[in-house]
Amino acid sequence: MRIAASLVALLLVAAMACAAPTPPAPAPKMRPYCGIGVLMLAIPSADGESYPLYDEPAIARRGVLDMTRVPPYEWIFGSHGTSLALMVMARKGEWLRVAYDDAGREAWLNPCRPASFHPWEEFLKGQTGTLLPGLQKRYYQLFRQPGAGPLATLPPKQPFLVVKLEQDWALVVATGQTTLGWLRWRDEDGRLLMGLPYKIR
Repeated sequence: MRIAASLVALLLVAAMACAAPTPPAPAPKMRPYCGIGVLMLAIPSADGESYPLYDEPAIARRGVLDMTRVPPYEWIFGSHGTSLALMVMARKGEWLRVAYDDAGREAWLNPCRPASFHPWEEFLKGQTGTLLPGLQKRYYQLFRQPGAGPLATLPPKQPFLVVKLEQDWALVVATGQTTLGWLRWRDEDGRLLMGLPYKIR
């Protein structure tokens, strides 16, 4: 009797394990708004100065940049141990308005130390990139002219060289090919569609 009860219990546990729901796939990462360019900000040393944040340039200081809350963009720009990438939304002289956390909150900072701001046209030109995963199918389309004359559909991991930008479009040539084509590098809402896993300045 005891053996039979044990067997029934084991069968019930096995059945429950088989019926357990599969954990959901992780939600796709939110593509950031790209703004006007990217700031490669040097990570300060432990005893180094911090980066103050302001509501307006040099007015109404709201705190300092928390490096642990800066959005991790390694999945877009690759890894670079001495710098962090911040999306720049606006510029006033040396002051840059950056998105400084995952919630998209913005503030002004003045890097005033080794850092480099690159407008997108400068940052992407000559870079090897790929389209980000999980996009709508239309964003993987390569065109003869922006939005007209489809040439091919690029696989998500197909590397390409960026020749130049024109507004929302990038003129590219896929690695191993010679045909130039146009694809969108940001969507209609201003979110980034491509990444640079191979190189980061």
